[in-house]
Amino acid sequence: MTSDPAPWEWEFDWHLTNRCNFFCEYCHPQIRYVLNKKHLTEPPPELVVRRFEELGRTCLVHMSGGEPFLFPGFADLCAGLTRRNWISINTNLASPDLVAEFAANADPTRVAKIVAALHVPERERLVLPLETYAESFRILRSAGFDVVALYVLYPPLLPRLREDLAALDALGVEPLRAKVFKGVYDGRRYPEGYTDEERELILANSGDYVFNRPYLDGKLAFPGESCTAGMTSFKVTVTGDVRRCASVPTGYGNLYDGTFQPAELADGCPARRVLVLSQCLAYLVDPPTHASAPAGQEAKA
Repeated sequence: MTSDPAPWEWEFDWHLTNRCNFFCEYCHPQIRYVLNKKHLTEPPPELVVRRFEELGRTCLVHMSGGEPFLFPGFADLCAGLTRRNWISINTNLASPDLVAEFAANADPTRVAKIVAALHVPERERLVLPLETYAESFRILRSAGFDVVALYVLYPPLLPRLREDLAALDALGVEPLRAKVFKGVYDGRRYPEGYTDEERELILANSGDYVFNRPYLDGKLAFPGESCTAGMTSFKVTVTGDVRRCASVPTGYGNLYDGTFQPAELADGCPARRVLVLSQCLAYLVDPPTHASAPAGQEAKA
């Protein structure tokens, strides 16, 4: 997430809640139709904080969902985790009061990144003006947080992309990145389904989001290549189960009940198609030469 050596030893990509105030058409089906309709009882913040501290490692905890700000006791969770660790947050910025509370109380030096995903169709469906998003964005920036806007390049949005980016720029939303859509729309699989003209539009309007070109180049699998996922980076599900990554369900116990144990050695990747390319390019032992970009969170789509 930065060009300097990371101050953390392990990274966790944590789906901490199913709760969400959006119901995006392009949300991953497993999340949209299964997880977001089944609100499990989240663990108490103090339990999660204790489990991370028991690891005896300095960690970066990426928090997504669902919508992280809707996790019960989210402010307490962040305060506890950042005593010894770092956090990053993937949010839709649709909870302005909670965002303002967080900005006033959280330590920005312990928040590595806030990715503020723009889900334009859902904001318009719910009549949530961009001005409200921009105000929350500015509050976080003014409080010293490293926050970046992320526009999901859902295919129906491409004809209005430049207009939307200009409107956000006029509202002071910067830096602003645009990220390829991953999924199926109108019978076509993306990101492979973008036309040459759409690819040019995307690459010309990506901002500093460096992963669009690797996605569009079609390198979406690394069979057999050695990867540190499962050894120093992990996926945590909403029930606390720890998996190798978003693409590989190999299990390593449960974080919440204290049975988590990491792998001892880096292992070859068995995935036929990866889901979060930015993580692969960060955790491969010998990544492709174009993959020198830092790791970071992505919007779900």
